[in-house]
Amino acid sequence: DEINRFGVDLNAEIEYKNLNINLFKDSLKGLVIKGGIYNFSSMLYSKDLFDMAFFGNEMFTGDTAYFTGSQFTNLSFQKIGVGWLNKKSKSSYSLNFIGVNNYLNGIFNEGHLYQSQSVDSLELLIFGEGERSKGSSYFKGFGLAFDMDYRFKMKKNEKDFIHFQLLLRNLGVAYMHNTDHYLANGVSTIQSYEVNDLINSESIFNNPDDFANGISDTIITKGSLVILPAMFQFTKLIDNHSFHKIQGFFGFRGYLNNAYVPMLFGGLDYKATKWFRIGAHGSYGGFSQLRYGMYASVHFPHFNLGLASENLFNKTGESIIIKLSCAF
Repeated sequence: DEINRFGVDLNAEIEYKNLNINLFKDSLKGLVIKGGIYNFSSMLYSKDLFDMAFFGNEMFTGDTAYFTGSQFTNLSFQKIGVGWLNKKSKSSYSLNFIGVNNYLNGIFNEGHLYQSQSVDSLELLIFGEGERSKGSSYFKGFGLAFDMDYRFKMKKNEKDFIHFQLLLRNLGVAYMHNTDHYLANGVSTIQSYEVNDLINSESIFNNPDDFANGISDTIITKGSLVILPAMFQFTKLIDNHSFHKIQGFFGFRGYLNNAYVPMLFGGLDYKATKWFRIGAHGSYGGFSQLRYGMYASVHFPHFNLGLASENLFNKTGESIIIKLSCAF
């Protein structure tokens, strides 16, 4: 069956860089302190699962809806980190302490839902597994992650250099103290409810605990090691100090996540004035396919503000990025 993808990446991060400190008594090393909050969700889902969730079960009367290959994950966490930067190249590295607020993960290795012609029974077959964090504490688990912003340049000609960036964010793991691990290997018969009724009343959708317990053959509570959805990005950067009015940029981005397809992107940057830049770009991959976006930024001696969207002209999703930096 056709498999589709959906994802959400919400995050806010603050970073402090001090160039006046000589870290480790090295005149080229400055201090970096950072913190952030992150929520990463993704889903791979079959066309039948989408049709049933949004259009109801009428089209599947006397038929079977297939869920095989569908999977979902949600992870929300916070971090605080410390590291160093190279004052000359502007590269930086940090080690971060991670606190996990919530974790949910599941996969249907094989699954289908059969509805009888007379709509008097639903037969659900699931071979799959799932995990979720449990407990009332604010942090459900803790871990460590590594960040890197490595920058280097190559000489293009007598006057120009080509600048590159290798960005790595949240490469690490977290240990969850208590997670419920569900295993389902069999067939369950559900009462004669329509899915529309289930959605709008007390049902499997409003009582996920009862439903998960009902279809699971085995439920184990144990500790779990979770891999964070690390982000990798390689970019040919623009040179903010170049005398060229128009510059190009390109690169690729990836996440440690099954639903995210490695994304290629590229675009053009136009330096309208000394303090104002605007650009346009296109990308292919990620949680969508072909997308277009734009950005604008203003630059003052001690203050920079940027506003961007990676998905501005189509209806396959929403994107907004705000970046603020101050020097003092």
